Amino acid sequence: MQDQKHITTATTVLRLGLAVVFLWFGFSQLFDGVSWVYWVPEWAVSLFHLPPAMIVLANGIFEVVAGALLAMNVWVRPIAFVLAVHFAIITVDIGPDAVGVRDFGLTLATLALALLNKKAP
Repeated sequence: MQDQKHITTATTVLRLGLAVVFLWFGFSQLFDGVSWVYWVPEWAVSLFHLPPAMIVLANGIFEVVAGALLAMNVWVRPIAFVLAVHFAIITVDIGPDAVGVRDFGLTLATLALALLNKKAP
């Protein structure tokens, strides 16, 4: 019983910590999208046929909604899985530098949340 309580507590800390990350990045993209246009890869512009500023806006909305759902403990496993895939794509695109390594860690943390989470009572 004690181990389950520790797992539930750890999962809650992980969920809320990741929610803050996604909310921060999402709101940052919504309120200062110009600073994020540089990060939009050319393949995304070609794939979606949208200007980089629109991709940043859409990504910001996605991350705010997903982060809010994590914070509210709603659909945590599927949202965390989609976010892990999203982060994995970003990580591969950025490559093995300081930002890419950080994002790799966040990708695995988000995937762990998708695999671990049991909705808390």
